[in-house]
Amino acid sequence: MSILSTLAGGLFLAMANSGSVVANDVIRSGSAITPAMIATEDGAPVYDSPLIGREVRRTVYAGKEVTMDNTQSPRLVSRNQVVTVKFIQGGLEISTTARAMEEGGLNDTVSVLNINSRKMVTGVVQSGGWVLAQ
Repeated sequence: MSILSTLAGGLFLAMANSGSVVANDVIRSGSAITPAMIATEDGAPVYDSPLIGREVRRTVYAGKEVTMDNTQSPRLVSRNQVVTVKFIQGGLEISTTARAMEEGGLNDTVSVLNINSRKMVTGVVQSGGWVLAQ
């Protein structure tokens, strides 16, 4: 058995044995989760959850469970936002501006409308909030 599978198995067991994570108070839609906002069902503080830093999709009320399904990665691009689009291949880099047709977080695929050519392009959102054209 590899070290990776042993660690993954241990992590799975730890998560399965721990209680679910619930909201301490109302967490509004779009809010980024901080350790102060969540606790276990027993009321113990949570400091190392993968939920920390994610945004809530819809309002979560106090005592309700917070899961990966009702959260999303932080939005870096908003709908209708003007973003930089880059096409990079080898030593060639072409940049232009485009309007985002949808919101997206890191590594999400989004559609953007090239402002100059009026052509739709798809790309992947990068950490700086720009889009890498495909």
